[in-house]
Amino acid sequence: LGSLGDAPNSRDKAVARAPSARRPHAMSKLKSISRSGTLAWSTSKERPALVAAGTVAGAIDDSFECSASLEIFNLDLASTDQAMPVLGSVTTSERFQRLAWGAGSESVSYPLGILAGGMVDGSIKIFNPSAIIDGDSEHAVVASMDKHHGPVRGLEFNWNQPHLLASGASDADMYITDLSNPASPSFYTPGQRQQQSAPADISCVAWNRKVHHILASTSQSGQTVVWDLKLKRPVISFNDPNNKTQRNSVVCWNPEVATQLMVASEDDNYPLMQMWDLRNAFAPVKELRGHTKGILAASWCPFDNGLLLSAGKDNRTLCWDPLLGTVLCELPASANWNFDVQWSPRLPAVLSTGSFDGQVAIYSLTD
Repeated sequence: LGSLGDAPNSRDKAVARAPSARRPHAMSKLKSISRSGTLAWSTSKERPALVAAGTVAGAIDDSFECSASLEIFNLDLASTDQAMPVLGSVTTSERFQRLAWGAGSESVSYPLGILAGGMVDGSIKIFNPSAIIDGDSEHAVVASMDKHHGPVRGLEFNWNQPHLLASGASDADMYITDLSNPASPSFYTPGQRQQQSAPADISCVAWNRKVHHILASTSQSGQTVVWDLKLKRPVISFNDPNNKTQRNSVVCWNPEVATQLMVASEDDNYPLMQMWDLRNAFAPVKELRGHTKGILAASWCPFDNGLLLSAGKDNRTLCWDPLLGTVLCELPASANWNFDVQWSPRLPAVLSTGSFDGQVAIYSLTD
């Protein structure tokens, strides 16, 4: 696992920075929209205040409307209106399990990058957000890929090579999609999966922020696997030795420390997050306990590794200092499960939440 050492002294820098890190004590609500949607923030430097929402699978409103769509909203911080205007939308045949926004190949045809939707039927659809905003429905859907055989719950663009998209679904199926030409994608697998255990549904995938060819996946069997795409094989796998039945929902990397990642459990009997360090993957180095039911979403702040968000089936969204393992603040509780929480990759201290009560909200951290 020597390739993970490409970020020398990163741990020392992170720990040294922690005592002086900003310690928020409240979250201010900026905007909200009435949607049950899985979200993705714009990665565009020119348009960082765009938010995409895809109709989430497994939810239905009081009108029993069964349609699905992908919408793009504008976060106008200069406006006092709590609502967010819809800039464009496109109807989809299936609902979304996951949504990801990447810079793609940054060509003139895709000035705002590309959106990828992990759908409930196992397909992955590629959208042009610029075409959606322009009302060009004919060119809004760029490609549709049918590689997976079950709902696509794991989906993320590479942070450093944004034309690469990792996806994971049922039966441990994982693919890397090269979207250098979004209209004609190519595929490969990260490597041959391990055979010592029965295949489990992939619940999340995450690219390492420091080492570009390292990818992690976690599954509902409780196993987390780290893949090396240069070697084309898994280099390490682990699960909690004290809880063989734990069902994992999230894996996310420390943005500053290449060997550290956080794994969250959606098991109501073990509603915790565990920080693991791959230099000793026999047991977690820290456990974060604060939720009373399973955790469905988590996000490590890309600007400050002393900030981590989590949301769960107890209707709570918490902001943590993961280095100390303490809760810093909490959002007002929702009326239903919180299934989505994300930091904006371009707007510091801005985050989004989504819950099954039909509300998407945008917040900012305040000191």
